[in-house]
Amino acid sequence: MNRKTFIKQNLLIGGAMAITPAAILAQSQETQEDLFDYDLIMEFVFAAHKSLDETRKILEEYPLLLNSTSQFKKGDFETAVGGASHMGRKDIVDYLVTKGARLDIFNYAFLGYDDFIKKLLTNYPHLINSYGPHGFTLLHHAEVGAHKELAEWLQENGLTEKRFKGVFG
Repeated sequence: MNRKTFIKQNLLIGGAMAITPAAILAQSQETQEDLFDYDLIMEFVFAAHKSLDETRKILEEYPLLLNSTSQFKKGDFETAVGGASHMGRKDIVDYLVTKGARLDIFNYAFLGYDDFIKKLLTNYPHLINSYGPHGFTLLHHAEVGAHKELAEWLQENGLTEKRFKGVFG
């Protein structure tokens, strides 16, 4: 091999090696910016209502779905942990929380964080009439989580509805 051929080959190989990491990064950025398909989000959120195995299977394949939100009806947003909470599926909630699921006031009521809920509602009393996914209330979540003391406290403070019907049309 002559000197000229050697230099050309090494420049070509060196250039390819320099471009390859940039090409790989460009591909990974492209997939990170893609959005999940609506049907996949719905499948995941619905799975979390009823099946730990199905929830686990989907999340293992698509870990970034963890905090995705479905919109069942206009304005009726729900995460997988939200669906599991109002269905009383502590096994699924526990699994999702160990994976880093973000919690809201309804999840905390379901899990029995009585002091936190009472403190929050003392500071922001209007939140007692908040509605979660499908119109389910804090009272519903406390009861389905079997937190009798919290449920009684909510009722003593004026919350009698378990679900606000007609909220989402």
